[in-house]
Amino acid sequence: MVDKKNCNFCGQAIEPGTGKMYVKKDGTIYNLCSNKCKKNLIDLKRVPRRTRWTNRYAELKESTLKHEKAMAEEEDKKPKKSPKKKQPVKKQKVEKKPVKKVPAEEKPSEEDSVDTEK
Repeated sequence: MVDKKNCNFCGQAIEPGTGKMYVKKDGTIYNLCSNKCKKNLIDLKRVPRRTRWTNRYAELKESTLKHEKAMAEEEDKKPKKSPKKKQPVKKQKVEKKPVKKVPAEEKPSEEDSVDTEK
């Protein structure tokens, strides 16, 4: 009996006698169903879980939707607190303190400099 293999990129079943096998130098083997999958995986170096038409993308999307739905149901089950009316915040006057001016360091005048020329 011939083994049925799945495409390493899109996840579809590869019928016996069809598809391509790509072997890298490090020994990893990719079974690909079409040239489209080979170009996306090998040439364009795309990730299957980010490519919308692959089965892995669909599985990932489905699992995230289930997770989000479960989180939303948990939020609905929690008792809701009655909203309290917010009272306006009173503004307090801030006293401004006078700023002390610090004199900047004076530059040495030309008269004070010592001439070293002879």
